[in-house]
Amino acid sequence: PPNPPSQPHCSLSVVQAVADMAPLQIVFGVIVILLMLGLGATMSVGDFRRAFRLWRGPLVACLCQFGLMPLISFCLALALGVSKEAGLSMLVVGCSPGGSTSNLFTYYSRGDLPLSIIATSFSTLLSTGLMPLALLVYSGPFVDDSISIPYNSLLPPLGMVLVPVALGMAVKHFSERAANVVEKVASFIGMAFILAAMIGGVYMNAHVFTDSWKLLLAAAVLMPIGSGLGYLIAYLARLPPRACRTICLETGLQNSTLALAILAFSFPDEETFSKVSVFPLLYSFFLLIDGALLSLLFRYTSRHEVLTDEECTEGEQKCAES
Repeated sequence: PPNPPSQPHCSLSVVQAVADMAPLQIVFGVIVILLMLGLGATMSVGDFRRAFRLWRGPLVACLCQFGLMPLISFCLALALGVSKEAGLSMLVVGCSPGGSTSNLFTYYSRGDLPLSIIATSFSTLLSTGLMPLALLVYSGPFVDDSISIPYNSLLPPLGMVLVPVALGMAVKHFSERAANVVEKVASFIGMAFILAAMIGGVYMNAHVFTDSWKLLLAAAVLMPIGSGLGYLIAYLARLPPRACRTICLETGLQNSTLALAILAFSFPDEETFSKVSVFPLLYSFFLLIDGALLSLLFRYTSRHEVLTDEECTEGEQKCAES
């Protein structure tokens, strides 16, 4: 009698990979929630009212996010002559919305944190329509068939930003002392997370650094190019220095975790996914390095910066008055 059909090896591999990654995803989600809780503890509703009054900030941030980054990644892929799989992965990263990492680096850079969170939330919401549109416009040279975008994967990043921030603001409203404790703990966790992510990323994914020098170069320069142009556009829009620093980080720091999730859903076979996942992993590594260096630079250059009443958060105004 004929042998019964065997299950595809790639399906078993994907299921096993998902089972192995689930605990890491849970840990990452918990860390992001704690970070957003701490960031929310530094703000109040009045800070968000101020950010909305300066409407140019969120508008410029979203224009840079979906106008600059897809075009930069598209041009880099064509200029370097990468493979179709690599070019597609670069484009997916470039079309992704901003991630919560930008909120963390904005905090360390003495940037406009309410503007950063508003820009991250808006870009995540707008990505449900603008991300497929950008992929449709730019993906022609890299795909033969249409790309399936898993819309459900866009919701968790928004929830991990908005809900903890709201809880942190509630803590600040009821207890300044508790808010200060939450902020300090979250700041320590943030620094430890960045260090652990850099060390762990190199150790567990060392092979991606030797796969292609073209992808290595593209991953290293995508964030600096995007951030530099974002800062320039914000400066030309006559936004204050604090907002310029924020838009700089919001533009260059993409949600690479979301990009990996989209690629995993779009290419479930193990062989193809191994090709398209190289660039997001490289970008994630350089994102942490570039973001940390940029935050140190901004923190140093802004040490003598005098903020106007319009730019100050309520917490900073209380400190100044006391």
